[in-house]
Amino acid sequence: MITGVLVRFTPYISVLLLAASAFGQQVQLPKEVEAVQRYILEKDYPELFGDKPYRTKIENAIVADLDDDGRPEVVVHFTPHYRQSAPIVIYRVEKGLQVTRVKEGLAPGPLVPLTGAYLDSHTLGMGVDFIYAFKTAEEEAARKKVVEIGLQRFGGYVQYKSFSHADARSGNRAYIDMTHATVAGGKDSCADFEFSRVAQISAGRLGPELSRTYLAALVGEEIWLYRIDEFLPNGLLKKTLKIEKAPGDFLEFAPLSGPYIRYRARNGEMKALRLRLGDP
Repeated sequence: MITGVLVRFTPYISVLLLAASAFGQQVQLPKEVEAVQRYILEKDYPELFGDKPYRTKIENAIVADLDDDGRPEVVVHFTPHYRQSAPIVIYRVEKGLQVTRVKEGLAPGPLVPLTGAYLDSHTLGMGVDFIYAFKTAEEEAARKKVVEIGLQRFGGYVQYKSFSHADARSGNRAYIDMTHATVAGGKDSCADFEFSRVAQISAGRLGPELSRTYLAALVGEEIWLYRIDEFLPNGLLKKTLKIEKAPGDFLEFAPLSGPYIRYRARNGEMKALRLRLGDP
């Protein structure tokens, strides 16, 4: 089952639920989203540096079985306050509505020049960038070890190809894999860029010939598609990423209904999103 709702969470206002049905009527908040709401507000408030919480801005929340194991996840689309925070965070919901945040968040899109829209943990004296070098034969194992150590010592950890960012945020650990990203000028620090702004998220299949669920994120004119193969015991993701151009008539993702990702075309028609990805 895949369910889409638009919610706003703050420490002061419980929930503002906007219409998520095709007819624009209010709908009952899914129990999984209610459980994640409680977890966020009571146990694991996002982006907490010291004792200064900011109002959490949530653009959307989707209930979907990302790894097709029969158990639901809640995918939350945040607008972060800090530059090195993930705009997409996944929460696993177990029996009894017990919630666990997946350590690894997602930051789709290319790295972009600074806009001044975000705070920076470096200016608080709570962030650091450091360079590392690996021998080619040992690179994969060494990268895994660096992440393991980083998550033991820091609250937030972002891994790039040639350097890492770490910060002293409070709460449960948070990790972002940006080893696919190109840093302009080949620099070894995050001083001159920020993550792309995610416009929308959706989830579902990409046509009857593709049996797996994909998490889709619209960034600019691209759709970033994540296939989650496994939630690893260490809180990280075994995933596959594919980047596709949005269809020429694409306007926005449609409200979730049924197993497939749909979009609203510029002429108002609802269409299934069908991309030739292959499904190994």
